[in-house]
Amino acid sequence: GKTPVAIMCEQNESGGCCLAHMQTIGDTSGLSLGEAAAGYIRPGSVLATDGFPSYLPLGKLGFDYQPLVTEGVENAADLLPWVHIIISNFKRWILDVFHGVSAKHLQSYLDEFCYRFNRRNQRTDLFRRVLNRCVRFTKPVTYTELTVS
Repeated sequence: GKTPVAIMCEQNESGGCCLAHMQTIGDTSGLSLGEAAAGYIRPGSVLATDGFPSYLPLGKLGFDYQPLVTEGVENAADLLPWVHIIISNFKRWILDVFHGVSAKHLQSYLDEFCYRFNRRNQRTDLFRRVLNRCVRFTKPVTYTELTVS
């Protein structure tokens, strides 16, 4: 009953995370993961993933695909630390602020979290900038659209 989410993090030269993007996907097939990657990552970029078999087609999509394989699940956070930090921070944020979300609105919460995360070093006047983006770049959402499934 869980909604699969593709998580992409851009690592800077010093090993930190400069950008993150999360996107709900229909399933965890190579096709879905490839479409998610192709929509947000430049061809030729280095992609480091865990050893999940569905990532194998990424090398055929023009990426420099580098799977990282570990002996056990307990070492997964060591391979891709920023992915695990993003996941844990998102879960904590959802539980602390909203106490959970529905699958219907999950992408909106992912978008807000990534917007805030990607601008974490530019916190001044964040509310005004978010409001400005909502007014300028999205159509109005009615109460019915928010509440009716």
